[in-house]
Amino acid sequence: MYVIVGIVLFFFVLQAVTARLEKRMVWPYGNPEAQPQYPDDSGYGIRWVGDAVNAGFSHFGWAPDLKGPRYRVSYALLASPQRDCFVIIGVGKILSMALRGTWIYTRTANGQVYYTTDNQSCVEIDIGRQWRSQLVRAGTFADLLRRHQELLRDRGATAHEFTVGREVEEFKSVREDRYQALSRQQLIAFTDASRQNWRYTYWGACKLAALNYSIGLLRGITYGRIPRCA
Repeated sequence: MYVIVGIVLFFFVLQAVTARLEKRMVWPYGNPEAQPQYPDDSGYGIRWVGDAVNAGFSHFGWAPDLKGPRYRVSYALLASPQRDCFVIIGVGKILSMALRGTWIYTRTANGQVYYTTDNQSCVEIDIGRQWRSQLVRAGTFADLLRRHQELLRDRGATAHEFTVGREVEEFKSVREDRYQALSRQQLIAFTDASRQNWRYTYWGACKLAALNYSIGLLRGITYGRIPRCA
């Protein structure tokens, strides 16, 4: 029993310390380019972007990750025909770990954001509880989109559409608003005058570790079924 408690405490402290020390970016996406900077041998990115474009999504290009040389990742930025979803499809490597994942975001009329992803590594639990995530097993972009739409329907969420021609700028503003709110709650602290780089406060890091550990463990066991939206 003591061994189990010790293991749990060890990983909790490790997550909290890592969260406290790591510097993060409000907007980690560079200027979109025609092609991803880094190869994707799996074909995941090209295939999923192609499926989205065929479904009527607008593709704004591939944005390189700005967080540093360890992040050899490119992100396709897209918006749905109705502009009720903003989509990011990421491929590449973080150190030696391959990243292949898609995020489908919807901002709502009441200021919340719901997003659905197919990769647990793509989940970032919002300790301010304004952004809610869903993790699902999806083999195609169409399947992931369908599951996202089902989540919105079941939550009774009304989408606040993005403006045509300003989709990327408005999604950036949504992210900035999120981190401003976390700062006001003293859950994060900005590390530069531009307020574009930040790290968790001690309290924020502990709260993140607790949520990540509990929600992440349950989702890892059930692959997103419990809790469905967190």
